[in-house]
Amino acid sequence: MKILIIQIKQLGDVLLSTPLAEAIKYHLPKSEVHFLTSKTAEEILSLNPFIDKIYTLKEGLINEIKVWFKIRSERYDAVLDIQRTGRSKRITLLSKAKIRAAFDDVRDKFYYTIIVDQITSGYTAFERLDILKAIGINNPKHFMPKLFFSEADLNKVKDYLTRQGLFDNFFVVSPTARKPNKMWQAEDFGRTAQALAEYFNLTPIIVYGTEKEKPIALRVKEFAKSSIVLEKPFSIKQFAALVKLSRFFIGNDSFASHVAVSQQTKTIVICGPTGGWFIEDGNTILIYKGLKCQPCGSADKCPYNLECYKTLTDRDVLKKAIPFLEQTFDGKSQ
Repeated sequence: MKILIIQIKQLGDVLLSTPLAEAIKYHLPKSEVHFLTSKTAEEILSLNPFIDKIYTLKEGLINEIKVWFKIRSERYDAVLDIQRTGRSKRITLLSKAKIRAAFDDVRDKFYYTIIVDQITSGYTAFERLDILKAIGINNPKHFMPKLFFSEADLNKVKDYLTRQGLFDNFFVVSPTARKPNKMWQAEDFGRTAQALAEYFNLTPIIVYGTEKEKPIALRVKEFAKSSIVLEKPFSIKQFAALVKLSRFFIGNDSFASHVAVSQQTKTIVICGPTGGWFIEDGNTILIYKGLKCQPCGSADKCPYNLECYKTLTDRDVLKKAIPFLEQTFDGKSQ
């Protein structure tokens, strides 16, 4: 069976869709799995052993038409449209695949031959596995998101750490997010990072994604005096390697935190109005203020001016983070 998964963006959504490919290969080992995504997100999927081919879609109608012909020529048995946007709907329809599936919350069902009820709830990555019912997989094994990097990426990060004299005695702090209303205060991130640095005798490495986010990283450093700001952001794969080598990671409900989870690194996620994007287990802890309205899923229309972030203090976070990390460190310092 030849299957196409469509998840064009955002970066976190693409990473959270990678378990689909692994689950298909696990249950249908002779299948061929392709993935359609954006050019930016291609790096998340490359080197993934469960994905046989990656197609990318650039903005613009001409580029979309080119993809139409490529997808049509593949003669897919099934197209699983996780994105459910205008572009993904058109590509799914024009694929002429016998099985064209989407979840039941899609507004226009004209484009699909199978509409799947999404029954699983909780962790988004597991919820998406329900779409596999369309190809006869009714109880899929729950795989976690995975992001693979090369030996060259790993060596570049190791060279950087060697120059900094850090080796493995550091942790990663990611205080930014794509949307400002999904970010905890930089000052509290800084105070928390400094306290964790002193408690565990480690150096915080502060990371950011774009130049627009750099002032936030520098603001965090004002309160985390012993920290280092990664001045030139790594590629996505190099960032994954950095997190893999770190002792632990702390960040917002953001793509960076999903990368940390994909590397099985001890991960602390500072949560505000959103929920369901992470699984809480022995490797990951979600820290909420604990307001009755959390999680509301209304980051853009919060009637309380995001009190869930603004009233969450560094003390609140440390009270939960330190016991969680001590399970790994087995003591105060290394």
